[in-house]
Amino acid sequence: MRRASLSLGVLGTFCLVAQNLAAESRVLGGASGQPWHRGGGEVPAAVPISVDEAAITNTPGDVVDFDFPGKPGWIFPQRADSTSNIAVGATLTSPNILTLGIAEELLLMVDGDLETAFTQKGEVGGPPVLAFGAMFDIDLGAPFGVNRIQFFPRNAPGFETPDFPFQNDYLRAYELLVNDGSENARDESGRPVLTSFKLVLQHDQPVVDLRIPPQYLRFLRLKSQTVVGFEIAEFRVFGAGFVPGAQYISNVYDLGDNWGVWGKIRWIEESLGPAGLAQARITTRAGHDDTPVEFTRPGPGGSVNLPWKPGAVATTVAGEQIALDDLEPLNALRAYRALPLAEKNRVALSLEDYRGLKPPGEIRDDPDAWTPWSAPYGQEGTSGITFDNIADEQLGAVVTTPGPRRYFQVRVELVSRDLEAATGIGQLAFTVFPPAAERIVGEIYPRQVALAAVETFTYAVMPTRIRPGQDSGFDTFEIATPVRVEAIDSVQVLFRDGRTEAADFSGWDLSTSALPTDPTAAFGIEAVEERRFRVRFPLITDSDLEAAEAAVLRIRFRCRVLRYGTTFTGWAGNTGTGSTGQKILAGNAAYLGPEDATFPPLGTADPRVLSVDVPPSGGGILINTQAVPRPISPNGDGVNDRTRISYDLSRVIGPVPVEVRVFDLAGHLVRYLFSGEQEGGHWSIPWDGTNGSGQLVPPGIYLAHIDVHSSTNAETATTVVEVVY
Repeated sequence: MRRASLSLGVLGTFCLVAQNLAAESRVLGGASGQPWHRGGGEVPAAVPISVDEAAITNTPGDVVDFDFPGKPGWIFPQRADSTSNIAVGATLTSPNILTLGIAEELLLMVDGDLETAFTQKGEVGGPPVLAFGAMFDIDLGAPFGVNRIQFFPRNAPGFETPDFPFQNDYLRAYELLVNDGSENARDESGRPVLTSFKLVLQHDQPVVDLRIPPQYLRFLRLKSQTVVGFEIAEFRVFGAGFVPGAQYISNVYDLGDNWGVWGKIRWIEESLGPAGLAQARITTRAGHDDTPVEFTRPGPGGSVNLPWKPGAVATTVAGEQIALDDLEPLNALRAYRALPLAEKNRVALSLEDYRGLKPPGEIRDDPDAWTPWSAPYGQEGTSGITFDNIADEQLGAVVTTPGPRRYFQVRVELVSRDLEAATGIGQLAFTVFPPAAERIVGEIYPRQVALAAVETFTYAVMPTRIRPGQDSGFDTFEIATPVRVEAIDSVQVLFRDGRTEAADFSGWDLSTSALPTDPTAAFGIEAVEERRFRVRFPLITDSDLEAAEAAVLRIRFRCRVLRYGTTFTGWAGNTGTGSTGQKILAGNAAYLGPEDATFPPLGTADPRVLSVDVPPSGGGILINTQAVPRPISPNGDGVNDRTRISYDLSRVIGPVPVEVRVFDLAGHLVRYLFSGEQEGGHWSIPWDGTNGSGQLVPPGIYLAHIDVHSSTNAETATTVVEVVY
């Protein structure tokens, strides 16, 4: 939740000018962008380091290299230097030595000073010390490719310090335990599970120098197996290669009161070493306050974690004051989640509050004010991107993080599966557009139809409020469909002042080549694709549901539904600003049918109303199989030279394996057309009348087989194709 005390200063301006409502690109890294090490955004990033520890940092684990040789202005994962001690800067603790000041004493083992040492030796007449079983834990901060581990006392051979003759106070028996830092090498509580790497019960040399095959290690534990006192002047870890994972998290970008919706994100990357073994994963998230994490404290009995300050008294939406600690914990959590965001931020634990807790609760992502991290953006984020065009708002991958929001954050994960492979990022940019409206709700009707039947749908969209000077309004709308629409019948706009404008498209040819391209027309169909279409209409710039004067857009179209619970997502766009679209919320936008009489008031969010159901059982996965055209005559004259094997995948939730093959009537395989995974929807695979060797097949009758293997069953369909010359 919000931590106002952590807004330590503005690292760069980031605002949308209300007068011109222009799009703006933000560039991070390289010669023209904000330096990576400054974090980019305005609010320093609070990052969970563990379940009960957080830090203000852009580089959790501190293994990002901001000064990679030959790549100024880039970020790369850190590479181990075979001559440098990786353990310098590591975290050292002891689980069983509890003497006062032990933390400072342990650091003497990694301070690089041969004349200082951590000692575990009893003095004459002094109190006894733990020698046998004494343990020291070293956390390198991230996995490193380790190939050598070394430790020794002062004045050991090769490391002489004549004024400190303690070369015989070496560790005479020890065990070394290790952990590679991976998620599957942790227990249920998230703690690393250490495994024994080296056990030596009799050692007669002051210097331990273990040379090992290069391997990823993060956690090490040195355990004494002797009752004889000892000291360690230096504990050294050497390695080679890049770390397998480095993470960069930007500061939180603050757009101010204007908020924003996200356009495209793009970046420049370069990989080193063996191809295909390293990659960059770019993700984003957005929020309504400046802290994406939530700090908690243990509730009564430790059964739940509470995210508010002790003794907090909060004011509900209805104006009632409640003492949260006086409620039963689960009821208190429900009441806290229902608070207005500003009130929730006021009573929430800050990082400073959290650091003073004994014991602390867990640190987790904020579930109320922030979206989860997006899925990683694909290669369209890097396609054609150069240092010269990085600010081009039309390039890159579409940001999938919901908007509008005030706050935005970017994460870069640099991962590798080989010690010599690494990917770096030179620059990264994303575009922010002014919102089309403060909030837009939409619904579709009917919400239950027959499987694969062509149905006429009405899609209603209502901006609950368009803020003058802040929101751009919208004049395009895009709808995601399960298959290509059969027809777009009409588009109608009811404006705030009561005017209605409409256009009838029921007779239009929706093939791409037939769509009119006149951008000056008030209404139009801008695009029709396999799984989406976009329409244009007069600009909607004024709407206010609270004043009972909300504008409403209605789109009527014909389409088929192939799966239970198909969601028709929508985006509002503005051709004037170049906005790629503001994703709408599912909610009551208009009275569309008898079912709407039971819905909550207009403008109320309701996840059901953008989803269309089909009967939950009956029917197959593979339907509507056909070859068009048929017959074909692949003689190169441009007429019926090829056919398309089309089919619909219904009732599938995720991708399923599909094969499309052509056989002759004797059952011999003629051509493999497709083998891979496909999601539910309409698919079409071309065949040009050639066999697997690229030769034209003889005239005759051929059979196209489509095979689908879902998690529950397998289905095959066959369609006929005639070849004539």
